[in-house]
Amino acid sequence: MSRAEQNALWISSGLVLIYLLFPVLVVVMISFSASKFLTFPPPGFSLQWYRELLGNDWLPSYWITFQVGGLTALLSTLVGIPAAFALARHSFRFKAAFESLLMAALILPAIIKAISLYLLFVPLGLVSTVTGLVLAHTVTGIPYVVLNLLASLKSYDPDLELAARIHGASPLRAVTTVTLPVLAPSLIVGAVFAFLQSAQELLVAMFLLGTVEKPLAVRLWEGVRISLQPTIAAASTTLVVLALAAFVVTALAARRRGSAKAQGL
Repeated sequence: MSRAEQNALWISSGLVLIYLLFPVLVVVMISFSASKFLTFPPPGFSLQWYRELLGNDWLPSYWITFQVGGLTALLSTLVGIPAAFALARHSFRFKAAFESLLMAALILPAIIKAISLYLLFVPLGLVSTVTGLVLAHTVTGIPYVVLNLLASLKSYDPDLELAARIHGASPLRAVTTVTLPVLAPSLIVGAVFAFLQSAQELLVAMFLLGTVEKPLAVRLWEGVRISLQPTIAAASTTLVVLALAAFVVTALAARRRGSAKAQGL
């Protein structure tokens, strides 16, 4: 590749990156605006909208979001681990159908999931409950855990687990003390993605919990419909920061996974 082609590639890549990040930068700048409305460019800078986030109106939404997201990540991990091991190590009837059904949650339109889960949860008394929303979000969170674990299990050396069993460990103990620690980076990545999809999901939350307790995504949606205060931009910026933190965690986990592979684990 010539020097001119390299420069053209860098310039085009930079323009694409600016195009993708510009809306995020606009939201971040508006969150520091001194204006009482969503205006860009901001006439001045102030931290008043972040101080408002610390008030009683927004803190419950953050609490619900982190509570539901944390429980979703935990439950997705607990269910995703045996599902990934079953798909990676065993052959059984309807295995392809089971795998397709498991992954369907990622491609199914959100409105269909919201209506279906609402109709399912109404007779079970799970509508307008945190438990119901956690179970609903777990449906979409499990595939993230399974996909990451399957990718790691394909390159995992089963002789490590076999050596533990030869030295007297039970199959369950060999998995929990040898295999899962090696696969921990993949588990972390899957759990982080399960948490993020729960934190940003809107339609299912509106159907199952939005009328009683409002997660952050629902609160942002209502804020855009009712008012145009920069508080919405400040709350959106906190979600951007959360996504960046999740990116750092997944990058560190991926680096650890790469180091483990390089050491032959």
